[in-house]
Amino acid sequence: MRQGQHGFTLLEVLLALSFLGLLMVLIGSALGTGNRLLLLSEKQTDRLTQVRTAQDFLRSALQQALAQDFGHAPDQDQVFEGERQRMRFVAPVPGQLAGGVQVHTLEPVAGATASRRLQISFSENRVDGLHPWGNPQVLMQEIRDLRLSYRGLDPDRQPTGWLEQWPWPDRLPQAVRIDVDTNGGDLWPTQVVVLRLDSEVTP
Repeated sequence: MRQGQHGFTLLEVLLALSFLGLLMVLIGSALGTGNRLLLLSEKQTDRLTQVRTAQDFLRSALQQALAQDFGHAPDQDQVFEGERQRMRFVAPVPGQLAGGVQVHTLEPVAGATASRRLQISFSENRVDGLHPWGNPQVLMQEIRDLRLSYRGLDPDRQPTGWLEQWPWPDRLPQAVRIDVDTNGGDLWPTQVVVLRLDSEVTP
């Protein structure tokens, strides 16, 4: 006579279902964490790409800076304007914008949120003053602060240290240092761009 086969008890079924539910929760949590990490990684990569693109743009523009007068004061040439959070100089516009030589203005501007964005705009230098040209280019989103400093030669041809304001508008500095505080941490390494040595005003 064969012994009868016994099925699972109710308690065993409940324990198995509980274990299966816990396992599904753990799997879902792991997948959610993985997706969040992937999104954060992609965002970080996008920000780093944005930093590299912005620094390449600024390096190219400053290295091509021209000592051309864009001021309109009769007794003072102005080929460069350098302040802590604003810089203005003359340089060729990138080829893809097809704009020739224009006045560049770099500064932070208010964004849609509490943060600001790093922006460069272009102006055409006419007899009656500067006129906006083209669309401003946003170099970096979500920044907290911009710090510019300048180094070069004083009127006695003596080298200066780093200055928060360039006091000689009739000559180009020899180098510009650009520091940007971003909302994402230390993404922007300090950038130092050496300008060409021919810094005197040209007709």
